[in-house]
Amino acid sequence: MAEPVETTVVFGTAGHIDHGKTTLVKALSGVDCDRLVEEKKRGITIELGFAPLSLPSGRIISIIDVPGHERFIRQMVAGAAGIDAVIFVVAADEGVMPQSREHLEILSLLGIKEGLVVLTKADMVDEEMLELAREDVKDLVRGTFLEGKPIIAVSAVTGLNLDILLKQIDAILENISPRDTKGPFFMPIDRSFPIAGFGTVVTGTVYKGKVSVGDAVDVLPLDKSSKVRSIQVHGKPVKQALAGQRSALNLPDVRSAELKRGDVACSKGLFKSTQCLDVRLMLLSSAQEPLRHWQEVHFHMGTSESMARVALLNDARITPGNEALAQVVLYEPVVALIGQRFVIRAYTPLRTIGGGEVLFPYDKKPKGKKARNELTVFLNKLTQAQSFDERIKAIIDRFGLLSLEDALTLIQQTSGQLESSLRLMAERSEVLLVESGDQPLVMSSAYFDTLKEDLYNILTKYHDENPHMSGMKALDLISALGLSLTKKQSQELMRLLASRGLIEIDGEMVRLPGASPKVSEDTLRDKEILLDYCNKRGFQFPTIEEAMSELKLDKVKLDRIINIARQNGELRLIGGEFLLSRNIEEKALEILRSLPEITIASLRDAANASRKYILPLLEDFDARGITRRVGDKRILLKKK
Repeated sequence: MAEPVETTVVFGTAGHIDHGKTTLVKALSGVDCDRLVEEKKRGITIELGFAPLSLPSGRIISIIDVPGHERFIRQMVAGAAGIDAVIFVVAADEGVMPQSREHLEILSLLGIKEGLVVLTKADMVDEEMLELAREDVKDLVRGTFLEGKPIIAVSAVTGLNLDILLKQIDAILENISPRDTKGPFFMPIDRSFPIAGFGTVVTGTVYKGKVSVGDAVDVLPLDKSSKVRSIQVHGKPVKQALAGQRSALNLPDVRSAELKRGDVACSKGLFKSTQCLDVRLMLLSSAQEPLRHWQEVHFHMGTSESMARVALLNDARITPGNEALAQVVLYEPVVALIGQRFVIRAYTPLRTIGGGEVLFPYDKKPKGKKARNELTVFLNKLTQAQSFDERIKAIIDRFGLLSLEDALTLIQQTSGQLESSLRLMAERSEVLLVESGDQPLVMSSAYFDTLKEDLYNILTKYHDENPHMSGMKALDLISALGLSLTKKQSQELMRLLASRGLIEIDGEMVRLPGASPKVSEDTLRDKEILLDYCNKRGFQFPTIEEAMSELKLDKVKLDRIINIARQNGELRLIGGEFLLSRNIEEKALEILRSLPEITIASLRDAANASRKYILPLLEDFDARGITRRVGDKRILLKKK
């Protein structure tokens, strides 16, 4: 045998109870997968078992041994969901049995494409009986992924054909495409236990990506994080575990008692839990009745099981043998991969009835026919997508505008891979990137077209209603557009719009290109009267009400004058009510520069004003970064 090499492939057993799955694994690998006392006492497999298997080529694969009893279908699905190929076991002395059929249906629903059939206990039957069992199996697998696959008769007791079986398993590896090790790390947990002095160990099959010692991972939906202290693959310490490997991770920051089967260890910050999945759902031909809208089901995905309801998007029911777009609304949160397969079982009688594929994990129930139609269009795009970039575009088109942080989660991709794809898509004008430091935005081209139209309408209306203003405040425009952005994101979006010739930027104000304020001579004269009034009041700043009364101006006219003066930097509103002219502000700053120590009292005395006016003035200076408060004193930070 060649030098041993760890291979990122997982085989799993499947088949009816007592057909010899565990005995076969022990004969092939030397490992007894029945580790529980109850399993040994009752002679049946209850929990998942795991073993490394050395092949003639020197490659070492993982084997998952699953229970065959109908009461332990949950465990069977949890194990089968993580395999690449199946060793489908049928006992030669009994032939095909009920769980043989259900296990094969589950494997098909989970998207398994490779495997072979093993007729066990061949030493207990004659040639005629063996041939009948073989024909029975051929009838069972007809029309399934196992049709035409090898059927090998073996005996775990005598060793009959075990060498041939190993060679066939070795050959199957050539047909299995390697899993994605470049994407984010994702490992459903099937077992956890504490180790004194080391903390918690979790085990599972790595579905996607890779994880290294020292990496930070999230454990969801538990919503805990931990650094990976150590990793084992097949009981041996390694520095890294890859997709397709059975792995054990030491997570010292998570308590074993908190964990349950169905939790997921995954890349930090790239996944979140959900209770509404968009799916493509197929109802088995063997289902005894149609699946109705909002029917309650048992939902199995990865290593998790939850009760759920199926919401059909366009039909009142699915008939056996057909498929439809739907949503799975779960009673408990789960963590799902885009493209992950699942199985549903009827609430009663407990029987596998269908399954399918997760198209998009993070959604909510659509309200109304229009929303359902839009969701259907979105899911059809995802179904028809031929490439990763097409899936990205469909998701970005659905949401329109996303921060890169949100896009990483919704698309489930690492930042390096996603940014690379987005830049290529931006070059093709499929998306727009708004560079804003560590919080970039990504925008669909369709959303940008709508944004341009809304922008024009909002600014046109503003200019019509405020002809005297030089523009609209940028932050008010962002709000009017219905956007929730950081200050940096808002600034970069405005710059992008300006670079496309859609707006002009004037300080904090924006306007349509070519727009200019139209101010009457009367308004300009009234503005000068207001400024003169404020200057004469000095440090006894007038309120808006006082200015209205003293100058005999109505509120509409005064507001217009104040807005013009504020836009020009000639006037400020402080404390929510006081009018501060630029001239008086300059005098205040001159006084501050001359004071050996800046306090409310020192400025009050120097300006010959009361605390009523000095406090809002200093608070305004603090807010603008002109001064900084330190205890009861202020420090002058910059000159105006």
